[in-house]
Amino acid sequence: MGAIAVLFIVFGFPIIAGVFGIAGHFLFKRFWVAPLIVLMASIILLFTLASGNSSFLFWVVIYTAIALVASIVTLFLRK
Repeated sequence: MGAIAVLFIVFGFPIIAGVFGIAGHFLFKRFWVAPLIVLMASIILLFTLASGNSSFLFWVVIYTAIALVASIVTLFLRK
């Protein structure tokens, strides 16, 4: 795996998950929908791109948590 791929996994995907959590809250008006979509997409990527490598499961949980936290923070900021 190249250095660019590692940087994208460590920095790119978490930023995308956070932005998707915020945008998902505005679009769906529920705090749990965007993290659920991030979880499903990450699991699909786990089995397609990472070939089911269980070490990527850590990042699946992290990306889902980032999307959930971003969505909940957006929920509280809107109130």
